[in-house]
Amino acid sequence: MQVVQLPFMTISLAMLFFGALAIYLLKSRLGAGAGKAAAAISFASLVLMIPPFFRVVVEGGPAMESATWSQVFGRVGLYLDGIAFPITFAVVVLGFLSVVYAIGYTREIPNQPSFFANQLFFIMGMQWVTLATNVIEFFIAWEIMLVPTYFLILFWGLPETKKRTALKFWLYTQSGALCIFVGFGLLYYFVGSFELSVIQSLLPTYVGSIDTLKLIFVLLAAGFLVKMAVFPIHWWLPPVHAEAPTPISVLLSGAMIETGAYALVRFGTIILGIAASSLSVWIAAIGVVTMFYGGLMALAQSDIKRLLAYSSVSQMGYVLFALGTFATYGVSGGLFHLINHAFSKGLLFMTAGVVIHETKVRDIAQLGGLSNKMPITAFAAAVGALSIAGSPPLSGFASEWMMFLGGFQAALPGAGGLARPEFFVLAVLGVSSTIISAGYMLRYLWKVFLGPTPESLEHVREGPRSMTVPMVTLSCLIVLFGIFPGLALSVISPAVNAIANIIP
Repeated sequence: MQVVQLPFMTISLAMLFFGALAIYLLKSRLGAGAGKAAAAISFASLVLMIPPFFRVVVEGGPAMESATWSQVFGRVGLYLDGIAFPITFAVVVLGFLSVVYAIGYTREIPNQPSFFANQLFFIMGMQWVTLATNVIEFFIAWEIMLVPTYFLILFWGLPETKKRTALKFWLYTQSGALCIFVGFGLLYYFVGSFELSVIQSLLPTYVGSIDTLKLIFVLLAAGFLVKMAVFPIHWWLPPVHAEAPTPISVLLSGAMIETGAYALVRFGTIILGIAASSLSVWIAAIGVVTMFYGGLMALAQSDIKRLLAYSSVSQMGYVLFALGTFATYGVSGGLFHLINHAFSKGLLFMTAGVVIHETKVRDIAQLGGLSNKMPITAFAAAVGALSIAGSPPLSGFASEWMMFLGGFQAALPGAGGLARPEFFVLAVLGVSSTIISAGYMLRYLWKVFLGPTPESLEHVREGPRSMTVPMVTLSCLIVLFGIFPGLALSVISPAVNAIANIIP
């Protein structure tokens, strides 16, 4: 008897799409119950992803689902392997926890059903991007990811600046999308297929010129780096992440910007590996500049969410540097850092959201001593901050150690000494930037949670359970991946080792 294999990934995406649509259409009936409905839908979507995750982690994967779209567009489908696993896992888990967190956060905001419907559409778009097997499918998912974010900022952002901030987000991201669209058009022109597997196998033989491959890579990288918000195309991120509703800031900083890093690996490191590796020093150098710029700007911020937003710029510099090393440790560490940054920065934005929700204050100069008033939030903030700072035994330590080791691995590809001294210099600079990361994270903890409590904040209490439970969950995951990094690396490292042009 043949066992029927259910398309779990497809059903998971469909659950999010039709669940969001149902919440929007039934908003007059659901009212304040929309949050619980959205949480149930998101949880069901997460559960449906367990069999594909099991297939990749335990059985060695990959998990595949496909169907023929048309004669022109070819086959479409969903594909989960060791490269897609870290970002997909982060999106699925953080997406669900952000919905639960939003239940308490949105108690006082208008039109809750529309908020949760857009949040589910946003999560679906990110999850689809990480699983797409066809460039047209990828581009559609990329746009689905952007549209609900625009509306979430426009209608629920800071009242004073939400229109301007939403427009800035739209213009920057659509400019990047245009570069991606042109790059995809060139891929189809040379190969005649939209399917990633076909493009990967045929592109090197159909395009003889390395300069042409470099052009395609630069176009695609420009679009993906806009999403990652690396210097100097990062200007949209600080206001967007700072002024968006906190549950959306959690997803923007913890997951959405990381889809750009995933796409850079999928299309750059793997499909256009020859062209990308020839530009590897420039990729790593931009990453190091972004590390310092984002870190120094974070040190100068007084707005609690803007500080964390610039921290995300700096952390994406770490990932970009790691991907630019084209070394097994570096790329593996960069992909592992997608999980760690998602959970750590998502947790930090949650703690900032609780502080703002309970105190109505965003300026860290007016805060202090809140560890006595909200101990759970203070503990969660300490876990997230120390993980971003790279402190053992938290998960951020393992991924940062691997990323910098990848830099030295690129500088010493053999036993013959410094074959590429430029990577040695970049790695040393990258390691030194961790001092800045520790500085702005310790400043966040000290200014907000330690020291004397202002008299105006004596009434403050801990946030509601729907906001504290996701924070405790993320804290536990950060500790778990810090003590047992092999849970993720056992999947990521073999996939990276199989990539051509990677220094073993």
